[in-house]
Amino acid sequence: KTAGQNTLKPNIIKGIANQISHPFAYIINLVFQNSSVPDELKFANITPIFKAGNPAELQNYRPISVLSASSKILERLI
Repeated sequence: KTAGQNTLKPNIIKGIANQISHPFAYIINLVFQNSSVPDELKFANITPIFKAGNPAELQNYRPISVLSASSKILERLI
C-alpha cells in the first residue's frame, strides 16, 4: 500500500503493468540466471514503531521495513 525506496506506489505499478511486464520479466530472469539481486532492489525505508513502555528505551521500538513494490514482487517469486 505504501511506496518504497523508488516512491512508486503499487497501484501505479498495477496501472502500467502491461507496459513494464516485459522489461521487468527480463530483469527477474536475470536475477534467477545470475543468482544475484541488483543493489537497487535491496533498499528499504525503515521506520521505528513504538511498542510499549518507556519511549526513551530503544528496545521498546520495533523496526518496520517498507520495500519497493518491485522488491516485493521479486521476493514473492523467489
